[in-house]
Amino acid sequence: MPIFAYLVAVGSALIALIFFANATLEKAGPPIVTTQRVGLPQTQVPNPLQTLTSTPAPAPDMASPLVLVAEPKDQPDVPAVVPAPRAARAEAPPQHKPVTGPRDFGLSGM
Repeated sequence: MPIFAYLVAVGSALIALIFFANATLEKAGPPIVTTQRVGLPQTQVPNPLQTLTSTPAPAPDMASPLVLVAEPKDQPDVPAVVPAPRAARAEAPPQHKPVTGPRDFGLSGM
């Protein structure tokens, strides 16, 4: 039971410290009151006549050096690629053989 003796000693020391601080510290005045309002705050209704509008964005400066550098350059005409006919393509033969007849899964006797 040494824990209870410790708690009693520490509790007594803390209570003595509270009484000592109360006796030595000077008394403060009344607390500062910031408002006399009691209860819930009043609800604030927004002004129904207020309308929110947005201003259009300014037009971009198309003469700036960054825009001029980013413009696509003239490219030479590239001939259209015509797909090769199917007969000209190389096709590989099928890799599997079709299964015909009964299938044996290795579970004999079932």
